Amino acid sequence: MSECSEVDRFSGSRQGAAPRPVIFGTALLSTASISKLALQCVLIPVFARVLGPGIFGLMSVAMSFVLLANMLSDGGMGAALIREHHSDRQLESTVYWLSVLIGIALATVICVAAWPIAIVYRQPELFPVLLALAPILIVSSSLSVANAKIIRAQRFDLFALGDVGCAVAGAAIGLAMAFHGYGIWSLVAQQLAFWLTKALWVSTAVGFRPDRCFRLKMARPLLRFSMNTLASNIADFVGKNFPILIVGGALGVNSVARYAMAYQLTRVAENVVSEPVNVATFSAVAGTRSRHDATEFVMTALRTLLLVLLPLFFGLALTADLLVPLVLGNKWLGTGPALAALAPGALMFCLYRFATGVLLGKGRAGRVLKLTLLTGAATSVGALLGVRLGVTWSVIGVSAGACVVAPLYIWSLAPPLHISVPQLLATGRTSVLATAVMAAAVVAVRWYAAGMSPVAELALAVIGGAVVFAATALLLGGSEIRSDFLKLRKRAVRKSRPQPEAWPFMPPAFDEHSPVTEPAA
Repeated sequence: MSECSEVDRFSGSRQGAAPRPVIFGTALLSTASISKLALQCVLIPVFARVLGPGIFGLMSVAMSFVLLANMLSDGGMGAALIREHHSDRQLESTVYWLSVLIGIALATVICVAAWPIAIVYRQPELFPVLLALAPILIVSSSLSVANAKIIRAQRFDLFALGDVGCAVAGAAIGLAMAFHGYGIWSLVAQQLAFWLTKALWVSTAVGFRPDRCFRLKMARPLLRFSMNTLASNIADFVGKNFPILIVGGALGVNSVARYAMAYQLTRVAENVVSEPVNVATFSAVAGTRSRHDATEFVMTALRTLLLVLLPLFFGLALTADLLVPLVLGNKWLGTGPALAALAPGALMFCLYRFATGVLLGKGRAGRVLKLTLLTGAATSVGALLGVRLGVTWSVIGVSAGACVVAPLYIWSLAPPLHISVPQLLATGRTSVLATAVMAAAVVAVRWYAAGMSPVAELALAVIGGAVVFAATALLLGGSEIRSDFLKLRKRAVRKSRPQPEAWPFMPPAFDEHSPVTEPAA
């Protein structure tokens, strides 16, 4: 390859520009996620009724293998590049070509393994489906540098716009094919359309063109962090998705569909609330040199996260039996108990992702690896122990395994923030108490409305629970909630003022919320 350019011709065009406000970017991400939530509220019931559990189960198995390979697609170099304050064109080009080569290799592995996988699961249709999905790995790996640039530059506005646009494009193609009787291929087309649209958006918005340069020695300083990060992502993915493979192997694709649908519904809350906060927190912690500012931001973000996630997941557990038949139809009745059982585990996963972002921002990739390995082992063992009793018990095992490792995350998060464990636990005091009162109110409302229609009972439970939670939270911690809001607002104003850049300016880009992109349906 020819010599690398020494200067990124695009990044030099706006030196001195102040970074976008982190809170403003987070709000945009949440707005985009809410738009995707509205889209999923339409997509999930339609796909569920048109395609049925069997097709969803088959697609879930296929995507588990593809997404696992996708975790490896950039070798963890993208996350390592985010923490480099002074990366140059040579390093970025090297990371780009290394990622593309890894993506091609992984796509080849998926193609070779497709037939054996189809034999093991006794599903011949898995073979062509895996072959069709393999190109996703090449497209995803080619975006590693752009992913790092968007997070470093905190250009979440372009990310939000692209996220919604890609989701809409994939949904339109998937729905059109589903109604024309293409079955599982409508979901395959949805995924391919999403990734191809995303690649087009990134190539246009970022303007990054790699030089014909590959100097591996330049990337070696990133390898230790990247390998730990990569291993952590794999362990996290296995902990969340290995139960799908366990259930599929033991109980068949229909049971997989119930577990996967329950997981997908809990992912809605994670995408809307948790992931935007995680991205902003990782960016803020990695980019600030002030220990006090980083700790203050993390504690404020954690209190806000708990204030939303605790009532959301506990309310989901208490109303799942009403929600599933209304949204998905009677074919999915077995999903209600699985969804209720998964809610506590999904809550833990969201909080663990937040802790992981903080630890990675602090450079503690080794600690993250250990925690995610233990989490993956605990959830997998729980799924194995429960699978003989059915899909619901397998999900109970997953949630139990996720909850068991909570003390390890608490003990690991407190020292880097330079606070005590009791101080960290105190962040959830208002949310826990208000959620407990809300849960009692929901139970009482459902007992009172037991003779009503399911729609009326669900509406009363949701409205009553929300009102009780809001009133209790304001009564117990109203001043703290107002203080957190003022801190976030003050930080946004401070970030918007002209100041020396913590990062060199990077061109606009677009990245997904997390290393793993779930099937949009």
